[in-house]
Amino acid sequence: MWRSKLLLPLPLALLVGATGLLLEQLNGFGALGSRDVFFALTVLVLVYLGLEVRRLRLVHPDRWLLNPVVLCSFLTFVLGYGVTNVLFSLPKEELELVGLVPEVTPAMVTLMWLVLIGAVAMWLGYWSQFAARLSNRDAVHRFKRRFLPKSDALRSWALPGLFAVGLMARLTQIRLGVYGYSSTYDQLINLGSVTQYLDLASGLGKVALVLAALQFFRRKSSLAAMSWFYGLLAVEVLFGFLSGFKSAVVMPFVIAAFCQYLQTGRFSKNWIILVLVGMSVAYAVIEPFRAARNENANFSGNSLDSIVSTIIGASGTTVGGTTDQVGTLLSVSSRSNLSYIGSFGIEFADRHPSLPAGSPDFLGDLFLAPLHAWIPRLIWNTKPLGNLGLWYNQVVMGISHFSSTSMGPFTYLYFAGGFIAVFLGFFFIGVLQRSLFFLLQPAFSVAGATVFLAMLGTLVSIDSSFNGIIITLCRELPLLLILQFLLFRRSLHRSALNNIRFGPPVRGNTHAKDSV
Repeated sequence: MWRSKLLLPLPLALLVGATGLLLEQLNGFGALGSRDVFFALTVLVLVYLGLEVRRLRLVHPDRWLLNPVVLCSFLTFVLGYGVTNVLFSLPKEELELVGLVPEVTPAMVTLMWLVLIGAVAMWLGYWSQFAARLSNRDAVHRFKRRFLPKSDALRSWALPGLFAVGLMARLTQIRLGVYGYSSTYDQLINLGSVTQYLDLASGLGKVALVLAALQFFRRKSSLAAMSWFYGLLAVEVLFGFLSGFKSAVVMPFVIAAFCQYLQTGRFSKNWIILVLVGMSVAYAVIEPFRAARNENANFSGNSLDSIVSTIIGASGTTVGGTTDQVGTLLSVSSRSNLSYIGSFGIEFADRHPSLPAGSPDFLGDLFLAPLHAWIPRLIWNTKPLGNLGLWYNQVVMGISHFSSTSMGPFTYLYFAGGFIAVFLGFFFIGVLQRSLFFLLQPAFSVAGATVFLAMLGTLVSIDSSFNGIIITLCRELPLLLILQFLLFRRSLHRSALNNIRFGPPVRGNTHAKDSV
């Protein structure tokens, strides 16, 4: 009944898009103020996302909370450009403490219009006939037969092997001075030819945690599965603190919660509590560590002893400024919101149709991303350095010191090709999200879940370097598919053949009615 009352994806998208265009034009003609239109577009984006998530719950209900399009709607849109926009209604004194201004500029309005275009395009891509064909039953069957192992049983060396390689890679990163917040820009540039490979190797530690968690929540009675899971969880949290990134401290708990949801269909409140506690502890430890790391002239980023001693020495100290005066919630919200920072790029692009010499080739990098993924820097020494945030900080925002600033994916695509690039880019994301979610079958295949969770961050938290999504897709997805064939045994007991399912149960004909 409720499904019949929902507008089909295309009519709803046209209605929402037309409303957004009207608001943007009224602002351009001066009929409505920038602040009013900014908040109206924000509400429109949130309402539209809510309606589409509701549709998805009715049409594709199985494990819907981990459907990439739902998570992306929350992490990229709602957090980055939605609920956190309430910041710009706060008193001027509070906003200045976190580096924001209460003024809403025309460029911020344009950016919110781009956000609306991106949201509409992503959901149209998800519901499109093209995405439906890529993820129908026959496509899932062919993909499972060709690219996923028949057995979910791990080889005996899988967990210890992944753990050992990941550990050695991280210790090597520390030794070279390119690990986390302790690294320096010069060292990252000097070792640019090897850092990407070390990053891939260090990521195997999280792959090991994913596998251990999936095994644990499938067979809780196994002492070995429990030992591996809690041991790897502790190691990942420890290296999260050593990295100096708060998200790295919390991510192991998020991984555990996601694995439990995939295996059991429910979230445990214990993991939610641990995420909140982990974030609080991470702020209490990492903020003082960062301050001490920047102030201590004797700090050595290539010494594990130096990193650990700095963390211990800084613990218990207070950092004057943002967090103490305005609270953790305001600080997190200001760092999550990209409406203000991203608007500088919109204004810069409108003022400079031809970007200054030395600027990134935004459009060219999108097309060359598959080559960037596989051609080593040793061979292609002019390959982009990945210092987009530094360029944005220094050229666009006019800040001279070495720091990286996130512009957001909408600003990147606006540099690449304006409104059309935003629409096409997020339409591609929507197609990709539906295809991988159905093809990998994470609720029914441990191997598929491993690949899915390893790719999930790329699919749901859309990076400022939009070309990086294509690089990850071209490089890491094939490597992960090869890896899982090495990790899992090939044989499958005959009695398990009847339990193979090729897709989540859906209501209705998803390949016709549920597409645009």
